Amino acid sequence: MDLFKKLQGLFGGDNSAEAIEKQMQKMQEQMQAAFGGEEQKRGWQPDEGCYYAKGEYDNAVEYNNELICLSNYGLDQMAKMNDAMDAKDYNRAEWVRLEWIEDLKGLREQAAALGAYDGDDRMLKALYKVFDGWEALMKDGYKTLIKMRLDGLRGTPEEQAQLKKNNTILVRLIDNLNDASEEFLDAHGVGDYDYDDDDED
Repeated sequence: MDLFKKLQGLFGGDNSAEAIEKQMQKMQEQMQAAFGGEEQKRGWQPDEGCYYAKGEYDNAVEYNNELICLSNYGLDQMAKMNDAMDAKDYNRAEWVRLEWIEDLKGLREQAAALGAYDGDDRMLKALYKVFDGWEALMKDGYKTLIKMRLDGLRGTPEEQAQLKKNNTILVRLIDNLNDASEEFLDAHGVGDYDYDDDDED
């Protein structure tokens, strides 16, 4: 499944801030998540090779993709965070940090509305761990990083160590979600999924 392979490759082996930002931008261009996009597209779009959230699902693949779409909120927020940081607009970065924390309530509610898939809650639990990780990171790691930069410490060993720590946490959260996604799809008999049943071999 092209979408899943793209998700598996998210961040790759390079967890530098630049690599993460580049991968997030690429994912944003390929997928319009639950919160984005001018067009109200829903479900699998074969001409684009990507999936748009629709708030419901018909099978295991769509369920998986619905939860992944909720996790893509982080792509939008990190892009906004990076824009603010690059512009050295740390007040705007602080606004993004607080917005991220506030929006987690709605994300959790949307995930809860989807529920478990036929009693299988491994993906749901993995997504909740992403949300919990984001919340902890915004309340601690990014709060600390923004304060350091406001205090003129950008580029110092301490600030760089905090940045690396934040990036490592972000990578680990997505890696764990991708692992859960692979396990979930395997458990429900889904390999490389082809959305277009009319394609001929």
